[in-house]
Amino acid sequence: MAHPTAPTDDNALQRELACLRQELTAARQLIAEQQEKLNAALDGTGLCLWQGRPPSGELQVFNLQNFKPGDMASHFDVWYAKVHPADRDRVVNNYFAHLRGESDSYEAEYRTIGPDGRITWLWDRGRVIERDADGKALRIMGAHADITQRKENELALQHMAQHDALTGLLNRSAFYQRLNHAIERSRRNGDKLAVLFVDLDLFKQVNDQHGHAVGDKLLQLVAQQLQLLLREGDVLARLGGDEFIIYLQGEVGPPPVAEIGQRLLAMLNREQLVDDLAIDLGASIGTSLYPEDGHNAEALVQHADAAMYQAKADGRRRVRHYQERQ
Repeated sequence: MAHPTAPTDDNALQRELACLRQELTAARQLIAEQQEKLNAALDGTGLCLWQGRPPSGELQVFNLQNFKPGDMASHFDVWYAKVHPADRDRVVNNYFAHLRGESDSYEAEYRTIGPDGRITWLWDRGRVIERDADGKALRIMGAHADITQRKENELALQHMAQHDALTGLLNRSAFYQRLNHAIERSRRNGDKLAVLFVDLDLFKQVNDQHGHAVGDKLLQLVAQQLQLLLREGDVLARLGGDEFIIYLQGEVGPPPVAEIGQRLLAMLNREQLVDDLAIDLGASIGTSLYPEDGHNAEALVQHADAAMYQAKADGRRRVRHYQERQ
């Protein structure tokens, strides 16, 4: 037997469903408008907002900025695989320490590797916003930004601060710093260390006769040639002008150092071709040894410099060791 009120109940239900659909549509529209406003506010900041759900590993990024959809990891495991291996332990340990409540927030700068091998530097920061009754992290929200350009600028400035602008070799300051570190290692390990001070003979005449542009090219050529003769672990720098300096580590002593010096002379004491000009080049080399001739970078360089001047006094184009002039 049919209930007379059923059609009325159905109509009421349909009206309620229609009302709910309208509210849902309005809510979705409001969310879309709020998302547009958020994206507009974030445009130009470079910030991408993200949310993570640690129990499931789900990750969600709310705005892409200059990234492409495929650039964003949708799961923790995908993100983990993209983090540069050299940065991974540091970043992940930082992240999980925050999830355990050991820090107020998670923050890190790190590299990611794209499918094409491209390296992107990110600044990343987040904070847990929801935990269960036991304190387990349920939801974390944060933001990250592409800082690749900033990092590249920093690296370029660091390189400029440590390298000679003309030859690309280490400069005086960086050489002294590395030499002092090498001395510390040699002191701990009981190793020998040698310094070779290389000065080009009559270089001023090259500048006077052919101009500074030719002189600069000659210095660049000498730097390239010196690098070719160095072993792995040897360090070469330009002190300034026509002065170069090298330190050698390992099994070094007067005989092998003198042999290396003679090989350098054989390369430098000959004509060099610059802009179709045959330039008769020569060099004088002074050497000193750690620990016999000094216990710090300043002393070793000073004594190698003194030995180089002795080589010039003896007629140029030769090698002299600091001990030989005592």
